[in-house]
Amino acid sequence: MPSLGSISATCAPGATEEVQAFAKALKILIHRVRPGDTMAQKAKALHVSPPLLSHWLNGRRLPRTAVIEEMSRLAAEGAAGDGDIAALAREFAALEPLLQAARKSTCRRCAARCTCGEAEGEGDRRNNSHHASADKGDRRNSAAPTSSNLPMHLATMAEADRVAHLLDLGETLSEEDIGAYADILARAGMKVEMEILIRSAGSAGRDSTEIAIALGGLR
Repeated sequence: MPSLGSISATCAPGATEEVQAFAKALKILIHRVRPGDTMAQKAKALHVSPPLLSHWLNGRRLPRTAVIEEMSRLAAEGAAGDGDIAALAREFAALEPLLQAARKSTCRRCAARCTCGEAEGEGDRRNNSHHASADKGDRRNSAAPTSSNLPMHLATMAEADRVAHLLDLGETLSEEDIGAYADILARAGMKVEMEILIRSAGSAGRDSTEIAIALGGLR
C-alpha cells in the first residue's frame, strides 16, 4: 500500500481494465478535493479510513456513488468561481459511467461479476462518524449471508490474493462481522487465515474486545 502522502502510479494486479480506468481517473480528480490536504486529511473529510481511500485509488475496491458526489461537493468548496464549479461538476459526473462499468466487470478473484467492492458501502458507513450510531443495528447482519462461503472462496485464491482479501475484510467489516467470519474460518480449519483477519482488524482500529465477545458468542 502506498504512503498516505503519495499515490501509486499503478493499480492492483487483479484489477480489471474497467477498474483501472476508474482508479486512474479518480487519482487525477482526488487532487481537486481539498487541495493541499494530505490523503489522510482527505479521507477524514470523506468520513472514510485512509486505507479505504487508498484501496479506491489503487483499484482494490470501488466506492459508492454517494462518495463521488461528496468528493464533487468538497472540490466545489475550493473552486474559484461558477465556471470552475461547473467544470468540476462535469469532471466528477464523468466518473459515474466509469464506476458503473467497473462494477459490471469481472475480476480473477470472482467467478462472475466482480463483487470485491460490494461491502464498500458498509466500509464507508462504519468509518463515518455522523452515521455510526444509526448504522449500529443494521450492520450486524451485513456480512452474515455471505460469510459461510468465505472458506470456499479463499480456497480458490492464490496465497497473495487470499491475504489481500483478508486484509480488505479486516479493514472494512464491523467487529461483530469480523467475529462471525473468524468463527467460520476457525471451524473450517483456517486458523492462519483467521489470525490474518483479526490482525488486520486490529491494525484498522477495530476493538479487539468486541471482536472477542462476538467470536465467543458463536462458540
